[in-house]
Parts: sequence; structure tokens; C-alpha cells
Amino acid sequence: MEALVWTSNHKLELCEWEEPTIAAPDEVKIRIEMTGVCGTDLAVITGKEEGVPGVIRGHEAVGTVIETGSSVDRVKVGDRVVIDPNQSCEKCYFCLKKQPHLCTGTDGNGMPIAGLNRNGTFTFFYSTVQTFAHLLPDHMSWETGVLIEPLACVLHNFKEANVTADDKVLILGSGPMGLLSQIVSKSKAALTVATEINPYRLAFAREISDYALTPSQLHEATVDEICSGHKFDVIIDTVGTQLEMAEQWIERGGRIVPFGINANYRYTFSPTKFVQQAIKIIAAGEYRYMFEEAIRFAAETPELEKLVTRKVKLNQHEAAINELIGYELNSLKVVESDTVKTVFVP
Repeated sequence: MEALVWTSNHKLELCEWEEPTIAAPDEVKIRIEMTGVCGTDLAVITGKEEGVPGVIRGHEAVGTVIETGSSVDRVKVGDRVVIDPNQSCEKCYFCLKKQPHLCTGTDGNGMPIAGLNRNGTFTFFYSTVQTFAHLLPDHMSWETGVLIEPLACVLHNFKEANVTADDKVLILGSGPMGLLSQIVSKSKAALTVATEINPYRLAFAREISDYALTPSQLHEATVDEICSGHKFDVIIDTVGTQLEMAEQWIERGGRIVPFGINANYRYTFSPTKFVQQAIKIIAAGEYRYMFEEAIRFAAETPELEKLVTRKVKLNQHEAAINELIGYELNSLKVVESDTVKTVFVP
């Protein structure tokens, strides 16, 4: 089968790969129907994050069960499922403390995660333990289902930040995670404001948030008017490089949530200011027992599927990646980006 593999050349390449098989009685084999390109994939491709060579990338996926092991009782052949890529071991120190998002694995080398340190979903078939294959509601589209894994991340961050109906929330960035955050914020908070530099994505944000602005429009007079003389109670940085801006616009007693991924980014702050103003930085980590809640939320929010704006084949990955990052990897030539969520449809 074909698969998109992160190679030792530090490139995402289309390779021929052996089709996975069921290796244990509690495993299922899934035919991938749709798999999303995540910001972490783009971070690896652009050198902002390390990638494990020789691994099929991809971890946001939905598919159809085509084979089951002898002890499988949660799903059956023909079922439509969404894949949980984080295979927590349920045995390590953190799993036993009900913190599976911090799992270190049975060997202490880290939690097996599809597309990161074990083969993922940028391909045609995928096998996993049945615990990590969740049934999709019959009426749910593949487009909505493929957003459940990133939605679980968003819901976990909102829960850890304790976002309430009294909060004014600023979401920096309107990529897929930013727009999902805006949709969740609209369901939980008093006010939702978003920023974005890309006109195409800014238009999406304006359909969701109470206010959607370019970063240059976010100045004192605007914030003062929007927030009735105050600043924001919660600020979520979905870009991964915006903590200086978050500090500028956070209210006393507020919560700043770093959410985007960029391992090269560094941020210097004054602990004294944060102590005196009771400002919290909340890093939530991977989602924690959030998949079922994400499925329920998605089932009640079918408009999520509108965020899937581009469907491409695996062999079209180069053009798709260039559009998502806004430039050609080889030449650095600027590429116009008119997509929110791009998915591969094998």
C-alpha cells in the first residue's frame, strides 16, 4: 500500500509500505476513509518540531472496520469509527494516577502515538487495539468525524482553563485549531474574539466569533470597546508564537493557554508581574478522557464539517502541504492559501 512517511531525509515522501495486520486478539483493522493534516505534521515538515524517521505520519482519522481479532467486542466489521491515536498503556505511573495524557508507556520511552512514534493514518489501512476505535453516530459525516480528535484537544484545553459563561475569550489564530476553539468558546463563554492574518480564514472566523480582527486591529481602543473597559479573561494562543500578545491583552486574574506548536519559539516574562496580577499560564497537554465528550459535541454541531475545505489524494501531498504552510518548501516561493482543514482521502 502507499503511505506518506517521514523519512531520514527529513521529508514527507510517498512510499510503498507493508499493509498492517491484526497482531493481537483485541485489535481491529480499519480502512482509512479520511485523515486530516494537523499542525504538528506541519511543524515537523517545516523544522519547528522533531519527527521520528521511518514512521507513517497522520493521526486524525476516521474509517471503516474491515477485520477484528477474536476477542473484539466493542466494534464489528462494517462499523464507522474515529481513531484515538494516543495509545496510553493504563499501567504506568501516570496512567494509574488517571493522567493518561502524560503516559510514559510500558517501557518508559513514551506513549505510543499514531503518526508520531508509531505508524499512523496517512495511508490506506491502520490497525489498533479496539479501545482506541470509537463508534461514530450513524448520521455523522466523515468530515465532522475527522475533526473529533483535534476537537478533543480543544475541549481539554477549555476544561483545564476553566472557561465559564462569564469569560471574555481571545483566540489568537484562526487555523483549524483556532476555529474549533472559537466554536467551543461560543458555546461556553460570554464573548469570543479572534485574530487572523489570512483573509480566507478570517472570513470563517467572522462567521463564528463575535469579533474577528487582524492582529493590527487589536489595539487599546478596540479592546476597551469590545471588553467594556477591561481586557480578556482567557487568551488561547493557537499559533504557538503569540505569548507576548497574550500577555499584553490578558486581564488581571486571567488565564493564558499556550496551544500551538513551535519548538523553536521562546518567551520571556516577568514572574513578579504574573504573581502580582494573579495571571496563570495553563499548559494542558494531550486530551484526557475527552473522546466521548468530543463525539457528543460534534454530533450536536454538524456545521463543523464546513471546516474541511480541501480533499486531496496522497500523491497530491506536496501541493497540499505547500498551500497549508503558505510557501513552496523547495523554493520558498509564496503560495496563496485558501483552505482551512485539508484532508487526505486515500
